[in-house]
Amino acid sequence: MTVNGILKRGIYVLQKEGVWTFLSQVFSFLGGFFYNRGSYYIYEKPLTKDERYQFNTKLQNVAIKIISTMEEFEQLKSNGYDFKAMLFKDKLKKGAIAFSAFVNKELVHVTWLAFNKRAKEEIDGLPFEVAFQSKEACSGASFTEPKFRGKGLLSCIYAVIFPYLAQKDIVKDKFTIEVNNISSQKAHAKFNPTIIGKGYYLKILWWEFWREE
Repeated sequence: MTVNGILKRGIYVLQKEGVWTFLSQVFSFLGGFFYNRGSYYIYEKPLTKDERYQFNTKLQNVAIKIISTMEEFEQLKSNGYDFKAMLFKDKLKKGAIAFSAFVNKELVHVTWLAFNKRAKEEIDGLPFEVAFQSKEACSGASFTEPKFRGKGLLSCIYAVIFPYLAQKDIVKDKFTIEVNNISSQKAHAKFNPTIIGKGYYLKILWWEFWREE
């Protein structure tokens, strides 16, 4: 994550969401360098090529774009797609793939996929195991613009992601959800994933601790 990218995102939040949201995100971001803790469910979703999903969003004119290269990203920008200063470049350069939903060319949701360890570190830094060599993948870093939340976008995106992975011969998708993130848990429950563990993360300055059960 570059300093320039962080500054651009900060300016966007300040202009669009106001001072209090901006300050909240600044303090949260800075605090994460020194102290962070959380409890997470570790999920596993087995994949088969015959599974198909159909979930409708409450929004009209939703366009889903799969972005896997910088060239595709720049082409969409040149065609008027508004990414709202979201930090795409670092993740794309590390090999992550973005499943992005747009309404009238405005980014409203993104979820990322990783097919290797380098990309996984960009979208989910928790050290849970993903056996990439055994055709497993990792998804995460989902974000929905606040005014578009509660519209079913996460379900719609994963209804595209899971068949996409299966067609690439990926046998499992793994991801984490915070224990207190009930809305995300409910959205994923539609796909019947399995909770395979629970992880506890603690960071104090440069010391990190991770435990699974």
